Formats: sequence, structure tokens, C-alpha cells
Amino acid sequence: MTDRPPAISPAARIPLTVRDGLLRDFVERRGFAAVSEIAAELGVSEITVRRDLTRLESQGVLMRTHGGALAGKTGTPETFDSDEPAFEARRRRHAEAKARIGEAAAALVRPGATIAIDVGSTALELARQMATRGDIKIFTNSVRAATLLADGPAPVYLPGGQLRATELSVYGSIAVAQLRHYWFDLAFIGFSGLTDQGMFDYSLEDTEIKRVYIERAAQIVALCDSSKFGRLSMARVGTLEEIDTLVTDTAPPEGLREALARASVSLIVAGDR
Repeated sequence: MTDRPPAISPAARIPLTVRDGLLRDFVERRGFAAVSEIAAELGVSEITVRRDLTRLESQGVLMRTHGGALAGKTGTPETFDSDEPAFEARRRRHAEAKARIGEAAAALVRPGATIAIDVGSTALELARQMATRGDIKIFTNSVRAATLLADGPAPVYLPGGQLRATELSVYGSIAVAQLRHYWFDLAFIGFSGLTDQGMFDYSLEDTEIKRVYIERAAQIVALCDSSKFGRLSMARVGTLEEIDTLVTDTAPPEGLREALARASVSLIVAGDR
């Protein structure tokens, strides 16, 4: 019996320039793509994908992140944030704008609602507004928010799990499993950057919980001060299409505003009359 030569996958025979084009198009369509997704799409190994991503990043075509790649910059110049500032520094930064956002977001909460409040300095301002409300149920993975709400009349639910010390947030498989048992009328999501490619955050751990909130809520309210427009971070939280309402302090720049309109996102500019 004659041995057959090893099979060569169709993808392996694709010229490098063609494969680069396919990879770039795939990432651009999605905004963010994981290494495993790219490998499955192109029919090559993850090692090959990582090598291709390194080369394409050096050419300025895309940006590598932990576990994947972001589409290259288009339209409004964008800034990539790799390091997360300390919570107290973030809380003091744009404090007045965040307080206005929290007040405007609180007006969306109707009596009898079950809401989820994310971690972050802007979400904490919403929690401050909720502290006197007794006609709602509040879920949060923020220890700071839970502590602020503890003396209020509303029941507050904090999932179990691992504590992220720098943010005082609860995350991990236990928290994810518990939160997936619930359904929320509203989920208020914070993040570190917003572009036409979606919402981005510094923390992979916190992003996992944000994704659960998005999956389990009837309405998603994004909380974002204007300093986060055009900024990218390591973890992609979600697409613009997953946002129902954006509450911010200043109207977004034209390119982002048009992208939000295409995604049918309602825009609330806090302080506007």
C-alpha cells in the first residue's frame, strides 16, 4: 500500500498577501476578533494567526490586544489605553460631568424596576442617586456601590466570587453563574472607551460581568463621559448595536454620533434643556 502525502489545507495554499487581506477584512467587519475566531475563519493555526497579527500591526493595519486584534483606526483619531488609572484618580476626573450623567441616568429607572449597576466611577454616581429609592431592586458587582446603597431602603444584591482589589469589583465564574440566574429591566454599563467599533474597557475580568449584564437585561444604558470618546482599551465590551441608550455629558463628535444613529442608540446629553 502506497503512503499518501500529507494533506495540505486550502488555507495553507493561500498566498500570504491574500491571507493578510482576508484577515484584515475579517477584523474590520467585527471591530474586534479573537485569535481563535480568526484561526477558524481562515483555517490556519493560532500560531500562524499570532504571527500574521504581529506583522500586520507593524504595518499599522490593526492593533493587537490580549487574545485578539482590533481593527485599524478610521475616521476620528483614537487613543489606545493600556493602563488603568487608579479608581480615586478616575473618580475625581470629570467629577461634575459624571454626577450629571448619574442624575440623568437615574431618571430612567421606573418604580418596581430591577436594575444592574456596573463597576466604575460613573456608575458609582448613579448608585449615589439610587440611595434613597425604595421602590426598586438593585444588583451590582461593585463593592463600593453596594456599600453606598447599604443604608438605603432598596434591597441590594451583591454576587459572590473573586474580589478585584484595585477596583473593589466582584468577578469570576461564581459571579457569572449567579448573575445568569436573573433578569434585569435595565443594566447600566460603564467602560473606558467608546468608538464606532463599540465599547471598550481596561479589565478582562470586569468585562466578563459587563457581558452578562448585556445578555440578561431588557434595556442597556451606557454611561460615558466625553473624555472616553475615541478611546480604545484591551477588552471589547460590546458593539454599539447592543446599546439602547447612551447617557453622556457632551454630544459626541460627528463621526461617532453618526455611528450611534446608525445603531439606533438613543442619546441623552446630561444637562441639556
